[in-house]
Amino acid sequence: MQKYPNYQDIVLVGGGHAHAIVLQMWAMNPLPGARLTLVSPQVQTAYSGMLPGLVAGHYTLDETHIDLARLCRAASARFVQACAHQIDPVSRKVSLLGRPPLEYDLLSLDVGATPARELPGSELAMPIKPIGHFFRFWQKLQEQVQKTHAPLKLGVVGGGAGGCELAMAMAHALGEQVLSGQVEIHLIHAADNIPQDYPALARKLTMRELNRLGVHLHRNWPVTEITEPGVRNDRGELLELDRVLLSTNACAPPWLADSRLTLDEKGFVLVDRKLRAQGRQEIFAAGDVASFSTQPLPKAGVYAVRQGPILFHNLRATLTGQPLKVFRPQKRFLSLLSCGGKRAIAVRNRVAAAGNLLWHWKDHIDRTFMRRFSDLSMPTEEMPAAQPRELLAQRAGISLSGMRCNGCGAKVGSEVLRRALEKLPVQQSDYLLRGVGDDAAVLDLPATQLLVQSSDQLRAPVADPWLFGRIAAQHALSDLFAMHARPVSAQALVTLPTAAAEITQRDLQQLLAGAIFELNRHNCALSGGHTAEGAEMQLGFTVNGLAERDQLLEKSGARAGDCLILSKPLGVGTILAAEGMGEAHGRWVQKALDSMLQSNASAAEIFAQNSANALTDVTGFGLLGHLLEMLSADGLSASLIAERLPLIPGAAFCIERGWLSSLQPQNASAYAFVENPQEWQSLPHWALLTDPQTCGGLLAAIPEGSAESCVDALLQSGCAQASIIGAISHSSRAQSRVRLYRDGDWRQLTARDSEAEQSQV
Repeated sequence: MQKYPNYQDIVLVGGGHAHAIVLQMWAMNPLPGARLTLVSPQVQTAYSGMLPGLVAGHYTLDETHIDLARLCRAASARFVQACAHQIDPVSRKVSLLGRPPLEYDLLSLDVGATPARELPGSELAMPIKPIGHFFRFWQKLQEQVQKTHAPLKLGVVGGGAGGCELAMAMAHALGEQVLSGQVEIHLIHAADNIPQDYPALARKLTMRELNRLGVHLHRNWPVTEITEPGVRNDRGELLELDRVLLSTNACAPPWLADSRLTLDEKGFVLVDRKLRAQGRQEIFAAGDVASFSTQPLPKAGVYAVRQGPILFHNLRATLTGQPLKVFRPQKRFLSLLSCGGKRAIAVRNRVAAAGNLLWHWKDHIDRTFMRRFSDLSMPTEEMPAAQPRELLAQRAGISLSGMRCNGCGAKVGSEVLRRALEKLPVQQSDYLLRGVGDDAAVLDLPATQLLVQSSDQLRAPVADPWLFGRIAAQHALSDLFAMHARPVSAQALVTLPTAAAEITQRDLQQLLAGAIFELNRHNCALSGGHTAEGAEMQLGFTVNGLAERDQLLEKSGARAGDCLILSKPLGVGTILAAEGMGEAHGRWVQKALDSMLQSNASAAEIFAQNSANALTDVTGFGLLGHLLEMLSADGLSASLIAERLPLIPGAAFCIERGWLSSLQPQNASAYAFVENPQEWQSLPHWALLTDPQTCGGLLAAIPEGSAESCVDALLQSGCAQASIIGAISHSSRAQSRVRLYRDGDWRQLTARDSEAEQSQV
């Protein structure tokens, strides 16, 4: 529920440390009328200070990563999972890969840096950033070492602090293999000083720790080329290596070169002392991507952390006309280097020390820092102070004194509508004669085919309007696929929260562009609709499809002996409920979204080709509710197998914690038709039987002889968790019933039935 209208858009590109702090501080003190959006390709962002501990095995992935989706939820910010690849400062747009650009009033960049790849053959090496890609590589490498026991030579190119920490962490994690000589770890650096730019005592301590862990050092060994056999230096010498990892000097993301921003010689964004991009009052930059022309700084996370509060203040101050703060980097700071095991080296000024207590001190500092992003309360419905809201409305040229009308007075304005529609993707249709822009749509439909219609409407389950448009379109189209009909047209009913005209236009364009993205994939044209203002964002569709009379599939028609096949996993409802409470991990939400955005079109076609006797989609009433609809039409019963029900990762955890959808209590009435509830009530699958699914999968009754080949076809088509979940049987009662089985009990039952059939023969 929107608490107050939005008048200005702040877009944060990148999930770096500075932006994470901005979001955390925003959650504690939001600015009424300003909408915050975070754009990041990853749903989690790594805290670089804990990467060595992650590689060494001291931390789990969740302990070292900030959950950006959850952090955005706490800050009432929108999370957009996408890759930025261009900025247009003139039109104030950020272009995103695979989706429409985002418009902004203020923009902030915290996209980090990547290891330089100017070395010939660097494409053969693995850079340590992005950390997510590197860690997946590292996990596979560890598995390979454990399974094959084959000799392996690893080389880390770059003897800075990061390279030293990485080499020691890997040596600790593979300690037995390193001591036995199976694995060799080589640290290669162009200069004599390791780690570079550290005082003599710190270098001496680091060298001692590297030697203790069995790391092979190659100083004064400038790498000039990376080849398949290994790395070669400027003297032509070859160091044979099986894998090469890059921890070299940082370089800027290449796409910034076309951003029209003022950059330094390495491609980083030049900023003033207030973190503003040079010559751009509405663009800020922080972290590694920011470069200070007056006082160049090393690329260290400590500066990004210090810039976070300054950036938070200056973004707000820019919108409210308040003075901006100056970032003053500290000249000296404590540096703590991890040494593989639970040891660390502390360096400040020219003093250094090493030991176990220093690692525990570092561990305490890192965990305390990470807790600030997890110990967050979810937003309340209290209205923040009015004064900043009035300031933002005034800057947007909006009066707060006027009452918002109902009826036709609540329609979105014609100019806003025109600007949004003119930016939408092109559509083609063989049947649409008149559509968007006319008073009504006109379709020329084939006389030999049946018209199939359905309507659906959703409240926004996500804050990203483009993503919501896609989900709502898929959800509506699913009813046509469940009838084995071919979509041809759709009409939209859009409700947008009250906001400034510019914000409304941006949201409407994103929402409809997302819907058209999915409609175009199925040759379905958006033929018109209606827009209005309301308390919250909602989107509904009336969809029209065509079908030959003999190709239609319905809920009724199942036969005793049919196998029940489910094309998608369960758990959308509980994961979205947990996300609304701020409890869901971002990766669970990501998996739920992936499931929702998978079209049911190919699954419907596969079910039809495998002689489905009945077909329905699993949506709001949950699996049990929709199964009972299928059974009651023909007076049948069914058996379900607990362990075969496919679940979205995280669904079992969420349901066991009691994070239930608000519709679940009503769906629970279906449990009355279960014959043996006591055998399942201790399993998470029990509550997930009535979990409402948005864009759920298809449930089909397939003849037993075709069931296995049908599942194989579904798996090959991309339905990765499609499964036979039970079977249809004759009903011995007046009402349809469902019996639940464990997988082992089911196998014994089917084995006995098979033996009985053979004895009768």
